[in-house]
Amino acid sequence: MSTFDRRLRAFSIDTSLTAVLVLFTIFFDIEADIKTYLWFAIYFGVALVPYLFGTGQSFGKRIQKIKIIKNTKELVPTTLEVPNRFYLVLREFVKCIFIILSFGLYIFIAGIVSTNREDGRTIHDLIFKTRVVVLTRYVTDRTEMRRTSSAENSLKGYSHND
Repeated sequence: MSTFDRRLRAFSIDTSLTAVLVLFTIFFDIEADIKTYLWFAIYFGVALVPYLFGTGQSFGKRIQKIKIIKNTKELVPTTLEVPNRFYLVLREFVKCIFIILSFGLYIFIAGIVSTNREDGRTIHDLIFKTRVVVLTRYVTDRTEMRRTSSAENSLKGYSHND
């Protein structure tokens, strides 16, 4: 299953949050130069600050139920080990720089790379030895689904031999 659609939605959510915060700065009477620095601070703040907490999720990734983990050799990883905070922040910083320097073209290139790889990794994942995994089958699923024994039995179904 390709994670690129969820990754793109998560990026769109984060970018929308950035846009809303930037729109709020229009109402403040600030010099143009300072306002430009403030916009870059907002962009990098929304993109980088969530990774300082070491969860491997930005606001958009949390909503889309995806997470950044260390890359493993297995296609379906057995452990969800999050890289250290330094690598998470550096990974996102490099991704932001790629996006800015390519005027957004990097997102298109990352999509092509991701959809053509079985593990769904993009260029910045390959550089930092990470990958993005889907935590739930559907976005509406709860992450911490717990089943009782009676629920397990009802999900198994009944055999005709009973």
